Amino acid sequence: MKLLPKNILAIDDSLTLRKFIEKSLGKEDFVNRLLIAGDAASGLELARTTKPDLILCDYTLPDMQGDELCRQLAEQKETSDIPIILMSSSGKEIAALAAQQTNIVRMLVKPFSRELLVATVSYVLSQADQKKTVAQTASNAGSILMRGSTDVSPMCSALRFIARQKMTGVLRVVARKETLHAFCQEGAVRVVTTRDVESYLEGTAYLSNGRKSLIWKKCEDLQRQTLSPFLINLSHEGILPVQTARMLTDLFGHRIFARIWTEPAGVNYEFEEIPMPAFIEECLPPRPLMNDWILENLRNVEASDDIEMIVQDPMGIPVFTPIGYRQIQEVQPKPEEWQVLSEITGAISLNGICQRIKIAPELVARKIFCFQRLGFLDYWPSHILQAQN
Repeated sequence: MKLLPKNILAIDDSLTLRKFIEKSLGKEDFVNRLLIAGDAASGLELARTTKPDLILCDYTLPDMQGDELCRQLAEQKETSDIPIILMSSSGKEIAALAAQQTNIVRMLVKPFSRELLVATVSYVLSQADQKKTVAQTASNAGSILMRGSTDVSPMCSALRFIARQKMTGVLRVVARKETLHAFCQEGAVRVVTTRDVESYLEGTAYLSNGRKSLIWKKCEDLQRQTLSPFLINLSHEGILPVQTARMLTDLFGHRIFARIWTEPAGVNYEFEEIPMPAFIEECLPPRPLMNDWILENLRNVEASDDIEMIVQDPMGIPVFTPIGYRQIQEVQPKPEEWQVLSEITGAISLNGICQRIKIAPELVARKIFCFQRLGFLDYWPSHILQAQN
């Protein structure tokens, strides 16, 4: 997993070594900010105020020995979990110290090469990231409340069950070898995201296959590691207005989740009860009714064999299902959708509806498809009607 840019604090009284560290690490992608201190006192103050991700510390400093500095860092709550790489010209004196201080994770014996410095720092940072991920997973681990497949139970049923039970957690759906994460709060879908940033941004102006700035890569990597949506991350960097980021994040989430309706084989899903991640508060407010969210999601389906089958059978007849009659008032169709729905009587074919309201068959078929998947409509093929007659 690629490292997100980190903040590093280097504490050393040697100007030569400080310059060497700056030159060696300054242009590395995994370094966000490099802080420099020339003595223990200023190093302690910087550690407390900035809370760096890693500290490079010399064993011999003019105002304090390295073991005392490491001990003070370990005893202070705000700095106790910061890993330290201890540097010294004597390997023996720091080897014994590292065994006593748990915050000392690696040692570098001077003089050391640029390659060794970069490799050691990147390794320690990656190990710290893995440790945080494991700890976060353990703290967020919840219970699996539901598992299923659309071969057996339609996705609409699963989503409505989440709404009825007012469940809070994440619905994971595996489609096209990609896992989609729909975060739900009190039974309402708040945002859909995925770790596959390229798939998430596919077909948009935000998918860049060329050179990327450090901020751009940082925002992409943050989505891969935490699922925080790319556009929300861009807004944190001041690159995108907050409201624009919220609206586009909602749209992009609908685009990727809409893929499940056209999967030729059934998709598997599970719902895990977990606390909501912090980025949920930056997403659009939830739709109060799950059927409205499902309808909006179905509108984002780009193409479907089911839509094409309706178009190719213009003499077929759309009819309301029993629940369709009852629940049609519980959703908010758009005016053009109401125009189609108002023509459905159980006796007028697709071709007849198109002639009456003067709308192309493809557009009418798409609207019928949406309400068919909601369970509000059926479509009676013409060959069945002819057999009955």
